[in-house]
Amino acid sequence: MAALATGAALSGLAVPTTASAESVSAVQITVCNDAAVTQVFWVKGYNQHDDWVGSPIWTVNAGTCATGWDYWWKQNSSVELHHKPGSAGWTWKQAYVPRTGDRTTTLRLP
Repeated sequence: MAALATGAALSGLAVPTTASAESVSAVQITVCNDAAVTQVFWVKGYNQHDDWVGSPIWTVNAGTCATGWDYWWKQNSSVELHHKPGSAGWTWKQAYVPRTGDRTTTLRLP
């Protein structure tokens, strides 16, 4: 029983925390959809800890913007912006994340 209690207490140490821009200068990415169809997208690049990672998939409706909350991307670097317009196949483009004093930067999908 003591082992279970100890395990339960220690398991709390592994609970993930909300991401923030801590290790390197980083921002959250807002994606604006200029297309007439809903798109899904995900980002791959260097995060706030300078690790190469991918994000979850997010949805951005036609003519709107969506921010990938709690995911931070290294400034002054490139990311891969993967997107799927409507029922079309997946495609991607390289996008630059500029150095900025803001907490977000905006990328656009055609």
